[in-house]
Amino acid sequence: MSYDTLAAPSRFAVRIAHHFGEIADTLDWDHTRWLALDACLQVSGKPPEALTLGEVQQAIAAAAQEAAR
Repeated sequence: MSYDTLAAPSRFAVRIAHHFGEIADTLDWDHTRWLALDACLQVSGKPPEALTLGEVQQAIAAAAQEAAR
């Protein structure tokens, strides 16, 4: 048995999983929060495929703050 399979995930893998987890959490959002997220993403002026995970994460946080008001 290889010990490589028992290794803890790297810090990079943990951070990527965190980002995708935050994105997945938006699937539970209602329509109003989705519209807020869409507006935040469009502010960048970039096409969806050009957005970075950091930009998406910032838009998610901004939309969540806006919905909390």
